[in-house]
Amino acid sequence: MKKLFILLMILAAVCFVGVWIYQTRRLKKNAQAKIGKGQVVMNWGLIILFVIGLVGAFAAPRDKTSEPAEHHPANEHATKVSKAQSSSESAAAASASSSQAASSSSVSSSSSSQLQVDFPTDVSLNKTGDATVSFKAPANTQFEIKDSNNNVVTTLNGNAQGADQTYNFKKPGKYHVTAHNGDQTIDKDLTVRGIGQ
Repeated sequence: MKKLFILLMILAAVCFVGVWIYQTRRLKKNAQAKIGKGQVVMNWGLIILFVIGLVGAFAAPRDKTSEPAEHHPANEHATKVSKAQSSSESAAAASASSSQAASSSSVSSSSSSQLQVDFPTDVSLNKTGDATVSFKAPANTQFEIKDSNNNVVTTLNGNAQGADQTYNFKKPGKYHVTAHNGDQTIDKDLTVRGIGQ
């Protein structure tokens, strides 16, 4: 999008300079020539297009291809949990240097007991106006999906086999997904963007 604004700005500037040179030469040859309303409208139109391109070049979001991976607030909770685990693991390993083997086995068992769920946190509606999201989790994991107003959109009940669960989103917006499995709970945010966003 940003490239489009830059292109618009360059084209408007080149056209304006060309029109200005043409009008200046015309006035030098014939001092009695009048400047018509069409020329005034064209000059102002090119100036406005230049300003739109200039503002858009600075205000438009970067292209996804040129931008590093976006920061998703949806993953903050999961990131905080994993950082807390890694810091507690490193602290436990440092304090128990004499019993390294015992502490590492207890740390690995505590990290493996963490509920692991996997689903995309940023999706877009397709041309038909829906986005199907597949939720991957261990067996008997229940997902609760709420919209930005904290209204429950749906609840997906897990099965004993642990097969992927899917939900078809119809509206763009921000959703909050809570996964429950026994006494384990994990929260993530999910963004559904509109068509072509």
